[in-house]
Amino acid sequence: MKIVTAYVRTQCAPQLMRALHEAGVSGLTAYGVRGMSGETATFLYSKRPYELGHLPEALKIEVICEDDSVDKIIALIAQQARTGSPGDGIVAIQDVERVLRIRDIA
Repeated sequence: MKIVTAYVRTQCAPQLMRALHEAGVSGLTAYGVRGMSGETATFLYSKRPYELGHLPEALKIEVICEDDSVDKIIALIAQQARTGSPGDGIVAIQDVERVLRIRDIA
């Protein structure tokens, strides 16, 4: 099992979420996050660098999936989140050793 974590621009969210749903990807989590990116203009941080309103917003998507569907999910994210501008996003894939449902834990 793998966990795929992607940070993409918020304007890509509707078409990305629709594409993942239509491809049968289930059990994903998506939420808005804010942070400092290396590809963001520095003038945003010139006055009060760590105020939340000055930090760019992104969409964080997490999906736990089988190993054989990782490539499909990454391809969908790359296709739908590509804007042609610096800072389109980033995808990270990590191994998951064990997944337990809370109701199954004794």
